[in-house]
Amino acid sequence: MKSDKYLSVITFYVVIFALSIASGYQYIGDFIEKGINSAGMFISYFVLIALFSIYKGVSLFTRKQLLFLAVFSVLITLVSYLYPYFKYSEQNPSDLMSTFSYDLVINVIVFTLLFKEARRERSQSISEQKII
Repeated sequence: MKSDKYLSVITFYVVIFALSIASGYQYIGDFIEKGINSAGMFISYFVLIALFSIYKGVSLFTRKQLLFLAVFSVLITLVSYLYPYFKYSEQNPSDLMSTFSYDLVINVIVFTLLFKEARRERSQSISEQKII
C-alpha cells in the first residue's frame, strides 16, 4: 500500500517534468526562454490542481504552498513577457505584448483565488490550534 503511494507520486512528477520539458523544448527561443516556458508549464499543473481542490473544497496544499503558487504564477508570467520584450527590444513590442493583458488578468484572478484559499487555510489552522 505504501509502495503504491510512492510509485504514484513518482509517476506524477515524472509525467509533469516530461510534459514541462517537452513544452520548453518545443518553444521557439533561446535557452532562457525555453527554461521560462518549462517552469511556467510546471507551475501551471500545480496551479490547476490547487484551483480544482478549491472547487472541490479539499485542502491539498498548505498555506505556504498556496502562497508560493500564487506569487510564482504571477512572476513567471511577468518574466515570460518581460525577458523577450527587452531581449528583442528592436522589434515591434506590440506583437509580443498583445496577449499580456489577458494573461495578467487571468493571473490576477488565480492569485486572488489562491491567496484567499491560503488565508482560509491559515484561519482553519489557527482555529484548530485554539481547540487543542
